[in-house]
Amino acid sequence: MEKQPDAATAAAPAEHSPARPAWRRLALFLPGHDPTDMDYHHGRFANQAGRYADLWHVGTAVSERLDDGRQPYARWEVDTQGANWATHTDYRILRWEDLVVELDERPDPVRLWRGYGGLWEFLRGGAARGYFRASPRYGFFFFFPYVIFALFAAAGALAGWLVHWGASLFLPEWAALPAGLLAAVAVFFVLFRHPGRDWRLHQALDDWDLARDYLADRTPALDARLDRFADVLAEEVRSGRHDEVILVGHSLGATLMLGVIDRALDREPGLAAGRTQVSLLTCGATIPKLALHRRGDKVRRQAARAASTPGLTWVEYQARHDAINFYRFHPVTLRRADFDQPGTAPLLRKASIKQMLSHEKLRKLRWHAMRLHYQFLLANERPAAYDYFMFVLGPLSFPDLSSRPDGPVGRFAPDGSLIA
Repeated sequence: MEKQPDAATAAAPAEHSPARPAWRRLALFLPGHDPTDMDYHHGRFANQAGRYADLWHVGTAVSERLDDGRQPYARWEVDTQGANWATHTDYRILRWEDLVVELDERPDPVRLWRGYGGLWEFLRGGAARGYFRASPRYGFFFFFPYVIFALFAAAGALAGWLVHWGASLFLPEWAALPAGLLAAVAVFFVLFRHPGRDWRLHQALDDWDLARDYLADRTPALDARLDRFADVLAEEVRSGRHDEVILVGHSLGATLMLGVIDRALDREPGLAAGRTQVSLLTCGATIPKLALHRRGDKVRRQAARAASTPGLTWVEYQARHDAINFYRFHPVTLRRADFDQPGTAPLLRKASIKQMLSHEKLRKLRWHAMRLHYQFLLANERPAAYDYFMFVLGPLSFPDLSSRPDGPVGRFAPDGSLIA
């Protein structure tokens, strides 16, 4: 199996050259702390792939789901074709949403105790101070659950005082006081349920609880799942069925993907040194969230190992409009860094959501932090340097596309053909 030609040796447009043989790619996507159903993921992917096809004037065909639930992934295949190129992508989502759902189904008092305990651990462990140094916006994001807790507690206290005052007009103090306390607690938990859930407070608290346990090696179910993911990765690289394997980690999934790579390298030390290209794309990543904790040695070691693995191309894309990623901050050196600078892996590239979306769409999403966070995984409205679907469905390998600051821009003709 030959390595893919770069842009300088790629085929000329269709009217001058026959279509290239299909480039065979395996994409392994590890999502963050997200309970989303896999059928929804499949439907959303097919919809976004169609938007990608319309933008770049190519054709795509997304299969039905091909997994039967016994594998640790959801899977479907995509055939994509331009005027003078074709690709076949085996797309898999590494599944751990069942573990997220288990956390989500806990009683609210447990979530409160465990979630704010997790936040306190990251405050006590020095990570919060590091967040403000690395990304002030992430520092404010860290304190968001504290602010919401204070608002709900204040509303509960006000309701309790009013009930106590009203009850004391007709009842003795021994009866009015419990009534006020009961009202305060009830109002707090009603607000915690809604709008707390709508504001993703539940998801945030579960996430901080899990992050604390992951650092302390108290997540046996998650560790077992990462072991299975590593087995899948090592097996697929050994199989030789793919020209390229691209690993995608989004949000907390970027940190967990480092754990997968670490385990896979234990099984296969030459994982990325063979004829199959192995690449890592981290986007919307929150690796410093754990690495900046004084007990984050595991994550720091795994990040350094991935960065120094021979043959592994690791590129991290960061967006200024995403308040949850660490913009202009290096996940290995844990220092402020500029984009497009060669040196310590990963290479940092800018994903400009302002270029990816129309002005009207971006204005509508301005205050929707989570929606902007997920834009890394959605189709663009305009050609831009960062294009997720071009990375996983296009004719150029990830190392080739990410080697240029402009990415796919300027590489394709108006009819969708690859320019030689």
